[in-house]
Amino acid sequence: MELKLQSILFPDKEEYTDNADLFYKGGLGIRDAEEKCFVFSKYSTCDFGAYLNAFSMKKWKKHTKIGRTMLKLVIKGDFELVLSGYHRIENSAKRNVLLKKEYHCDQKAEIIVDIPSNKDTLVAFELRMYSECCVYGGGYYAEVNESDFNEVRLSIATTTFKKEDFIRKNVKMIKDEILTQDDIIGKNVYLHIVDNDEGRVLSAEEFEGPHIYYHRNKNVGGSGGFTRGMIESIRQKPKATHVLLMDDDVVVLSESIKRTYLLLLLAKAKYKDYIISGAMLCYEEMDVFHEDVGFLGVDGGQNSSKGHGKIVEMAEMLQKEEAKTKKADSYAGWWYCCVPVTMIEKNGFALPLFIRVDDTEFSFRNNAKFITMNGICVWHMGFTLKFNYFMEYYQVFRNFLIEEACNPSRNRRERIWKRFNGMFLTEILRFNYDAAEIIVDAIRDYLKGPAFIEAEKCQERLKTMSAKNANMADLAEFDEYGVDIDSIYQTDHRSLKDTIFYRLTFNGQFLWPKKWLRKGPAAVAHDWFYNPQRQCLVDSVIAINPNAYTAEIRYLDKKKFRQVMKYYLETVKRYKKIHKEVDKAYYNRRKYLTSYKFWKEYLELEKYQ
Repeated sequence: MELKLQSILFPDKEEYTDNADLFYKGGLGIRDAEEKCFVFSKYSTCDFGAYLNAFSMKKWKKHTKIGRTMLKLVIKGDFELVLSGYHRIENSAKRNVLLKKEYHCDQKAEIIVDIPSNKDTLVAFELRMYSECCVYGGGYYAEVNESDFNEVRLSIATTTFKKEDFIRKNVKMIKDEILTQDDIIGKNVYLHIVDNDEGRVLSAEEFEGPHIYYHRNKNVGGSGGFTRGMIESIRQKPKATHVLLMDDDVVVLSESIKRTYLLLLLAKAKYKDYIISGAMLCYEEMDVFHEDVGFLGVDGGQNSSKGHGKIVEMAEMLQKEEAKTKKADSYAGWWYCCVPVTMIEKNGFALPLFIRVDDTEFSFRNNAKFITMNGICVWHMGFTLKFNYFMEYYQVFRNFLIEEACNPSRNRRERIWKRFNGMFLTEILRFNYDAAEIIVDAIRDYLKGPAFIEAEKCQERLKTMSAKNANMADLAEFDEYGVDIDSIYQTDHRSLKDTIFYRLTFNGQFLWPKKWLRKGPAAVAHDWFYNPQRQCLVDSVIAINPNAYTAEIRYLDKKKFRQVMKYYLETVKRYKKIHKEVDKAYYNRRKYLTSYKFWKEYLELEKYQ
């Protein structure tokens, strides 16, 4: 039998109109809503070798059991079709023309093109219009044997907290474009909505429909919400075979979910236990790739295995498609992450970390391997836009230390500790005393041991720590300082003399008279970017988030500096004294903390049915 593996997509929704190059390049297609087609003008050329429409031939052949492949198009008009394969040579795209053929379709017709055998990474087609052409749709198909199908029931588990608009929109899309369809995908996809706001705004009544389940949940963060989704996916009748964990504040295409399902349906035996990890693209710049598989770097930071950047040109797409993900300490983010239920049943649910590192820890614990593919993705708000110190410092540092205690085999601690010290110094040197204190708080709370996260009242802790976040205000309020926001991420020159004094005096906070300080404020970045040249020996800085157009002024405060340094040194001393004992306690408790028994009580499942 023939099975459609991938549909040809068009920018047919408002949010995609300014990013048509993710769908095709070249001639501007005009949507004809009545005819349900895209119209391309005479003599235009349209290249469908774009991120969402290029066919991942190499990966489909590698990971699945497919036979003959073909391209089918429903089209009207006179045109030439050029079918090409692409692979990467150094930093360039190498094109291999597989077929050229002219067509003359006076009426709407389906054309079928066999894809010749090739070893290219991506396959794509180009249309050269000899008349006005109407493209109604199409896709890439393969011959498959039903006897090779895997048993797949895919549960989508999305957890939300006060993101009602995103959830409603995504649920409607999944319902209309997947769950109500009378095909193998529509019959075997389920949706679990976990509402961490306890049903204060949302309700079960507004999500009625086939295979849709709504669950009230207390505010237990992402780890608790996704675990609830895992539990309900296993408890559903019939039980799910896979759980797709997906953030609430994302834009997602139904096509990404369909391709995920088909990969699972046709997967070869050796890939059945792999995680399918979807890419995070930037919501603010939709053609910018952030990450699909990450890894913990030598500096202890989380890094994209494939780098960041645009995915418009074929060379850029090939780089993302061909890049290796088998790095030590690799993980898949839960913005779009499909895991086999067997993995959960074997090694447990998430650790109760509330927010951040829960997905990383899960990947590490399971020694996960990954499948990624162009076009399986979501658009997610950029981390720099919503950057805050509670999330990026407290949650990340605390949770990474807990993760390392529970999974100590890779010796990540030195890297984590290096980053902890580096970020603490970064913040205290730019007079961000609250953020520096938050970092130390993370270590303090980790040292409280597993009993702390078992009994943690997450909302109360969230409020306490969030109060230490930067008090950012609209950038317009700081116009008098004449800051050039385009230069915020620019590195400036600093003399050797200034460098020496900067380091010896902790940027004028130690053994340096105030009268010798330059008058500020000096403009620096609010996020991770460190620019000591700008802030060197000034009395104040203005910290700016150029993406959110917000800022805050911070002043050098020697008294606060001494207080925070004392807090830091006391904590480091205590850490060195007891961390091995604390690590052991986490390690001995890890299986219980990821068990159904723990989560049943923690989530109060009998109450929240």
